[in-house]
Amino acid sequence: MREMQRQQLMDLMSTVLILVTLVVLFIISPKILITFQFSKSVITIPIMNNINYESMLAVLIATELLLITIPKYRIWKINTDVDTELPSVIRVIRDGLRAGLTLNEITGLVRRVGKGRVGEILSRAVAAQMSGESTIRDYVLKEAGRIGNENLASLAIILDTVLRRGTKEVEVLDMAYRSFDSYLSYTYEKSNSLRPYVALIYVIMILYVVLASIIAYFLLPQIARMSLSTVSGVPAPTVSITIISTQLFATLLGLSIIIQSLIAGAIIGRVTYGKASVGMLHASILMIVLTAVNYILYLTLYLH
Repeated sequence: MREMQRQQLMDLMSTVLILVTLVVLFIISPKILITFQFSKSVITIPIMNNINYESMLAVLIATELLLITIPKYRIWKINTDVDTELPSVIRVIRDGLRAGLTLNEITGLVRRVGKGRVGEILSRAVAAQMSGESTIRDYVLKEAGRIGNENLASLAIILDTVLRRGTKEVEVLDMAYRSFDSYLSYTYEKSNSLRPYVALIYVIMILYVVLASIIAYFLLPQIARMSLSTVSGVPAPTVSITIISTQLFATLLGLSIIIQSLIAGAIIGRVTYGKASVGMLHASILMIVLTAVNYILYLTLYLH
């Protein structure tokens, strides 16, 4: 519970920091007024009009997101390692009990499975039970709650059933092994099949920035503003031409990069990692890469 509250507090503080960054940079940056007319209503909105400030905003937001998401990604990686090890761990425990090994001997074997994350937890759990500080079940459940892993919590209950209640351990562990192996194999097969689309999103986003800049430079050097006039009492469109501000276009493109990177990161996180928040790591990377591409195009394409 304390770990969850601490994480929620950190998320809140990080969100406030991002909002403060956004507000401060918007206040100090050069702005242009854009007017929208709807029937008789006229709305004027100030828009950031400097690519240097916009690029600084994107980099700062990306950096702040990294500070939030790196710990989340680390926890996700730990959970992935734990889940990957679980079927083999259960098999080792099953075979160890069948061979008549002690818990200490079994945990020694379990620590050799994968990166040894589950083995380390079980070793500490056995030590805690032997010292009277906790039971294996309670210790493993506490660790499962700390990293948010339901599969590890299930392992704690299974071990409690096997070790304390006299259930036929081999049959229970064999069934648990098959269940975990089938479920996790399906989960990771699905996840791995979707990962190539992450690279595709990166390519699409980069192409979006490049093509938008090229189209704006070559095909849209001017914006046509339509107004209505009357010819012999009949409304007819007339066109007045105004030169595009390359500074404004590059800035607006940069702001759209921030928004689309956040959306893309959330999609990647949800599809690939199961949590949108973990995908903010990709949002940060996209934001930095695309902002750099946009700035380079601005310097080379518009200001040549």
